[in-house]
Amino acid sequence: MNLHKPFGFACLCATVLAAPLALAAPTHNTGDLTWLLSQLKQHPNLQADFQQLQSATASVRAAGQSLYNPNLESSIEKEGNANNFTLGLSQTLDINDQQQEQHSAAQLTLVAQQQRLQLTYLQLVEQTLIALINWRSSKAVFQLAQQQEQQLERLVTVVKRRRAAGEVGLLDEQLALYSLSEILNQTAQQASAYADAKLAVQALLPTWREGGPLTPEQLLSGIKLNSDTESVIRHPQLLLVKSQWQQQRQQVKVIKAERAVKPTIGLVAGKSGDDNLVSVSFSMPLNIMNSFSDEYQAAEFMTMSKEAEYQALKRTMAFQAQASKEVMQAYAQRVKRWQTINQANADSSLALIEQQWQSGDISTAEYLTMRQQRISGLLAGIEIVQKSQLASVNWLTQSGQLSHYISTFTDPLTDGAAL
Repeated sequence: MNLHKPFGFACLCATVLAAPLALAAPTHNTGDLTWLLSQLKQHPNLQADFQQLQSATASVRAAGQSLYNPNLESSIEKEGNANNFTLGLSQTLDINDQQQEQHSAAQLTLVAQQQRLQLTYLQLVEQTLIALINWRSSKAVFQLAQQQEQQLERLVTVVKRRRAAGEVGLLDEQLALYSLSEILNQTAQQASAYADAKLAVQALLPTWREGGPLTPEQLLSGIKLNSDTESVIRHPQLLLVKSQWQQQRQQVKVIKAERAVKPTIGLVAGKSGDDNLVSVSFSMPLNIMNSFSDEYQAAEFMTMSKEAEYQALKRTMAFQAQASKEVMQAYAQRVKRWQTINQANADSSLALIEQQWQSGDISTAEYLTMRQQRISGLLAGIEIVQKSQLASVNWLTQSGQLSHYISTFTDPLTDGAAL
């Protein structure tokens, strides 16, 4: 695609974004997405979360072990000419399944870390799509400014020649020079914005190169949109908060099991002089001074708080998903309307006003004004396409479809080999 024709760029994007809404499923462009996802798996933030996931996995294994090891006790003493000795073994009994409750809590912590990893991955994909969209638009605006700069330089040359021939006056030449000065400033600003946008992409995708085939149009055309908002319940952020609520609920059981009485039994055998000794011991703490009821209640209140947070987030995200869908649809409709309005005259308008100026039908001031109006229209087209693409990415993210779509053709992030 020739970026020296911004209208053509906008029309192509409009075709991509105005496609009918359908169920999200892999298409022929999944190769680009697969490359993108494989690059993001190397991101330090994702690697950090993955190491925390490994830690949580180890914690699950640790929680599956027995809580109490047997205690071995022995003593040797000399009483007169007799040597006395004892050897004992004691074991604390987990009669309240504290080990099982802690194992369940560790498993829920692992689930929460899996969702945190998925959320980080989703955020990186969203940031990359946004960075690519901004880069693509900045590039189009910058190249449009370059085109305008070249055209105005030629215009100044023509105006000077026509003034020397007496066809235009000094004011026309000054107006042309003022317009050239303005576009030089704009080109410098757009060059800076374009460089920043390119660096933003490279920060996320270090091996990405600008001349490659990866563009936001390619990626978005590879993801068919689904108008259903029910997938929001699968959003990693919502699942993370839900798992944290379940963690806290399990923590109540852990506290009860930890504070419950745990008896200890022991068996001691030995010899005192010529006599054999055998004894059995039993001990159990009595929760008389502190029944830990306030600790239980504090944990239960925290559980109710986590549940309320989950329900509030679920409601908020459902409304956000609906709002983002309406914004996306509104932008898609406006892009189509812009395309219809400008398709017939965008490419021919410059030649027409230049012909009128050359023939003297319009003044230099009118000519420059009409050129500026044309440029404003082209910039508006680039901007509306950019915002439409950003709205599509926001909808995919808010609705949970992007995360679900990614998981349909990539290895599980919880698998070490995937990272």
